[in-house]
Order: sequence, then C-alpha cells, then structure tokens
Amino acid sequence: MEKNNIKTKVQETLKKFGAFFARWFFMLSIIAGALFCVFAWYKYIWKAEWDGAKKQQYISEQAKFSFDKKGYQTMINLMDSRKDKIQNFPRFTGRDVFFPE
Repeated sequence: MEKNNIKTKVQETLKKFGAFFARWFFMLSIIAGALFCVFAWYKYIWKAEWDGAKKQQYISEQAKFSFDKKGYQTMINLMDSRKDKIQNFPRFTGRDVFFPE
C-alpha cells in the first residue's frame, strides 16, 4: 500500500511539473518569437540603409526589361485555344441526376 501511495505522489508531482514546464516553455517560445520578429523588423525595415553603390546596383538590375515576344504569342494562342474549346464544348444532353424533372 505504501508503494502505491508513493507512486501516486510521484505521478502527481510529475504531472504538475510537466504542466508547469509546458506553460512556461510555451510562454518563453512566444516571447522569443516576438523578439525575433521585432529584431528582424528593426534591422531589415526600420534601419535598412544602403550605400550609394548598392542603390545604383539595385537600380541597374531593375532597369533591365526584356520582352519575350515568342513566349507572349504562345500564351495568347494558348488562351485563345482554351477560350474556343470552352465556347464550342458540346453541351450535356443526358439525364440530370440531381434535378431529374
């Protein structure tokens, strides 16, 4: 009887400790995640400063524009063929299972 009583007390203590640990671990995880988000926001958005060379490099990369006329024409033809297929698709003339009237 004494062993069973000790085992029960140990189980209750472990359950209480587990609940306590889980609660604080969850809370600390949320706080750590929030701190990381604030750090990332501060570093990459609020204090994001580029020097002149990096700004010019970014502008020169974004200024390049190439129009792929062949790819554009292929896409237009694909859209036209799909539109034609939808408009000329034969209508279903069988019996409707859901509305049989």
